[in-house]
Amino acid sequence: MIDWKQDMRDTMWSMFWMQENVDPEVTEGDKEALKINVARLLRMATQKTAGQRNSKGHIDWNCLEHVMLMIVCVATKLCLSGEFGEMPEMIEEC
Repeated sequence: MIDWKQDMRDTMWSMFWMQENVDPEVTEGDKEALKINVARLLRMATQKTAGQRNSKGHIDWNCLEHVMLMIVCVATKLCLSGEFGEMPEMIEEC
């Protein structure tokens, strides 16, 4: 088991961890952003042209990196804010 918080204060995720008194409106906005970006990812993965041509209503695969990063950032913020319950004290190594 390892301490996942080790060195965290020196990383970009500390901005979420250090935040206190999270505004419920901000949390709801984060949840909505997460849902929108997951929906966007699902749309990208299931569109018939796979983003290879510019068709109306299709999402260009050049957006994939941005969509994935948004999902990771918002999910991390929600986890660290306690939205999904307490974070574990220790985690297993990969």
